[in-house]
Amino acid sequence: MKRGYHGWTKTALRWPNRIHSRVDAYPLVGFAFMFLVILMTSTPTVSPSWSVDLPRTLYARPIPRAVREDAQIVGVSRDGQLYYRNQRVRIGDLPDQIRESIRNGADRKIYVRADTRARYGDIERVLDEIRKTGVQNVCFFAERVSP
Repeated sequence: MKRGYHGWTKTALRWPNRIHSRVDAYPLVGFAFMFLVILMTSTPTVSPSWSVDLPRTLYARPIPRAVREDAQIVGVSRDGQLYYRNQRVRIGDLPDQIRESIRNGADRKIYVRADTRARYGDIERVLDEIRKTGVQNVCFFAERVSP
């Protein structure tokens, strides 16, 4: 066998090395599909547009009905501002809005999300306005701490 240029054989010179450069998009497609499935199957977390520091207790338990869309959540911030279903309201407008949502089919239970540093007088006024609507089932949000 006769050696050619730089020790290669003639057959090697006839078949030059071909560099196959191409982008393999299948891993990217697989990652995008997995990411899409994760986003579609995960449940969205519902958080109010206003933030409060909830009181802490050892005996808090989850309230699954409070995450429904028609849950009536009343929030009291530390500076006394009042929120109803993520919208700021005045204290005098609260009973009318609660009555209207009950007429539209909402549950007759009010969830109060009060800040730990909110004054008791503000929370008492909110409870008085809730009593004017005739709703007596009131639930307070609290954060559970481990012992």
